Amino acid sequence: MTDRFIQKPVILDDDLSNGRLKVSLLMTLLADHPYKDQVAETFKIAEIEEEYILVDHIDTLFKKISNINKNFHRFAVNAQSKHINIRQSEEPVKNLSNPLPLVFNFEEYAEVDEVKTDLDCYAIYDSKNTYFDTYDMAKYANRLYKDGLGELAQHNLDYFKALAGGHKKYNRYRSYRMVVSDGQVFLRGITSVDRYYEYGVDFAFVVSMLALHRDMKKHEGNRYAITSAAASESKLEIIVADKDLKDAGPFGKASSAIIITTNDLGQGSLNYQKIIRVGGRLHGGVYLFNSKEEANKSELIISHRTGPKKTLESLSELDMLLNDTQDFINDLLSIKTIKTPDELRARIEYKLTNPRSAFREIRELRDIFKTKISNEIKAFAKLLEMCDKAEQLEIDYDLKDKLRYIISEIILNKKS
Repeated sequence: MTDRFIQKPVILDDDLSNGRLKVSLLMTLLADHPYKDQVAETFKIAEIEEEYILVDHIDTLFKKISNINKNFHRFAVNAQSKHINIRQSEEPVKNLSNPLPLVFNFEEYAEVDEVKTDLDCYAIYDSKNTYFDTYDMAKYANRLYKDGLGELAQHNLDYFKALAGGHKKYNRYRSYRMVVSDGQVFLRGITSVDRYYEYGVDFAFVVSMLALHRDMKKHEGNRYAITSAAASESKLEIIVADKDLKDAGPFGKASSAIIITTNDLGQGSLNYQKIIRVGGRLHGGVYLFNSKEEANKSELIISHRTGPKKTLESLSELDMLLNDTQDFINDLLSIKTIKTPDELRARIEYKLTNPRSAFREIRELRDIFKTKISNEIKAFAKLLEMCDKAEQLEIDYDLKDKLRYIISEIILNKKS
């Protein structure tokens, strides 16, 4: 069964994309977004709405996010702890990894300025743990539900609910982030009422494409392609690569790239990180991340506490992450004097197969890196070919992200 809320790769088919999208059409994704006007003002949409943004696969990703907006409606309510009841669902919910989630019932809540009553919603993502953590009982409660002792967990929750009714200390007033899917309401997360800005995957995609369009107009000759993407209703990852491939010696061709991520309810509201794409095809290849020590020089991180005005102003810094491939290529070339191709391959294989590895059961991944390669300088291309095959595997998306970091740390590590 496929979980409807799991982030999934977006298929990027050259034959189904014309690589262009009108600005006015792109802005329709923000038709009901609270920050639509700020975006329009920042990027002077009235002046450019008839222009086309030329980025490979921009139209493909536009269709994906349009479909997400059509099938998932987000909204938020505010409520006090004393008005919340929790129970376990008695009927299975379709297309969830946990078919019997907890049900949050809001006896009373506020939506915008209207007070309403009796709302049921299913807890997804980390929302139940966030709620339990208020009482320092997340592990305890999860264990009780897992062991079929839901009544004991309910007894504890009823106790805290009673405390909330008479003590301000326990009566938290918080924002509960909801999403409607197939007529069912789900609780996505719990945040503060006034110190948390949720922008959404639609906002992240729109402002990122507008920023790229602005960059291409400012730097004539710049051309970009979306080479990888994955999306869910709350999470988005896009890798955008420079189409100008440069010579990277034994590693073949390389180009600068940025990885754009957003997580509505995670650590980063909107993140941009400089990476490099080497080897393989233009729409694929191997993505290498900078070392942790240098990462802060190649990242733009916008937190959930950052308001829309400052968020949009920060996008002017995106130029700092673009138009700079050669420095990263120089770093890449320097490693060939430090490690041999097969030694690097063996280190990757060990990282993927050791008993503590999250990848140890993925046989296809082990098989890719088990064949020894020669230690000639030109054999670095063989190493990258292996990494490219690993990139193309259909594995859990969070694991794929971790795999990229493992490969990057090993290949770009300058320590002996």
